[in-house]
Amino acid sequence: MKQEKVKLDEILKFLFNSSEKVLVKLLNSMFDENFNEDEVNITITNSEFVEDTLEILRGDMFFKIFDKSNKDFEKHKMNYHLEFQTKNDNTMIIRMFEYGFRKGKENADYGGDNIKRLYFPKQKVIFFEENKNIEDSLKLMIVFGDEKEFLYEVDVMKYWEYNDKYLIEKKMYPLIPLQLFNLRKKLNYAKKKNDINKIKELSIVARNLAEKLAIESKELFDQDEILGEDFHSMLLAIQNLIEYLNRNYIDDENLEKEVNIMTKSLYDPEVEKKGIEKGIEKGIEKGIEKGIEKGIEKNQVEIVLNMLGEGLDEATISRFTKIDIERVREIIKKHLN
Repeated sequence: MKQEKVKLDEILKFLFNSSEKVLVKLLNSMFDENFNEDEVNITITNSEFVEDTLEILRGDMFFKIFDKSNKDFEKHKMNYHLEFQTKNDNTMIIRMFEYGFRKGKENADYGGDNIKRLYFPKQKVIFFEENKNIEDSLKLMIVFGDEKEFLYEVDVMKYWEYNDKYLIEKKMYPLIPLQLFNLRKKLNYAKKKNDINKIKELSIVARNLAEKLAIESKELFDQDEILGEDFHSMLLAIQNLIEYLNRNYIDDENLEKEVNIMTKSLYDPEVEKKGIEKGIEKGIEKGIEKGIEKGIEKNQVEIVLNMLGEGLDEATISRFTKIDIERVREIIKKHLN
């Protein structure tokens, strides 16, 4: 279980190293918010807290939302906490309270009534592996010395209940590759039974699912729902999950190679194409802007130099601008040498 947790943590670092637009969409869906990605900034905040014993208490992911216009949000709407769990754990609710309390201390302040307020983040636990004993929320009854009671409750997402189509619909893009993790339980059972045929069958399922998820990620990239960096993170996660499943359960020497080739074939051409288009667009835009009313020759110089500055080579500049390649080389030589 520890090994699975470590691997999951590594993969989640890939997935949550996402663009702000993707993280805002994710938090909107997870916590039923409606932040506009163009109006807010999001940052990943401290997840390590030093206890009185000097030991480190580590949570998974904490986020903070800022309004770009500097308009203050209410404290309880600013901080969010997601915790990831592979298996059921009856100590989870205690740890969630500890995480919330530690983060709340960081945000504590006085109100107008001079009463100290400690703001817990909005919290949710995502359980990845199916277990009928996991409830829809975690609950902790806090009983004070005078027997007053306070019910502390954290909502739960049962990941296995949702397929990739649902995650795409709800814009939970960083969670899409983890559909592969749903195969772990079946693979573990087959391995314990030494059911070679079932393992081979699940190997094919894993290969096909990896391809399906990678293609869906590409489609999101093509639709500008995610950026190149997000697309890259999702493909890395798919590769890492296949590696984890293969090395722990499947042991197929071709599986990892096939998935790596497949993901590379999707990522390299598409991202390179988008990068070239972006460079062309920026180069031409800058060139036209600077060269306007200065004559065609001057405009050509500006376009070529700006496209070169965007990292495009001579042949690509010539191909997309229709400027003869010898003229492109002449401009570069004259102005840069």
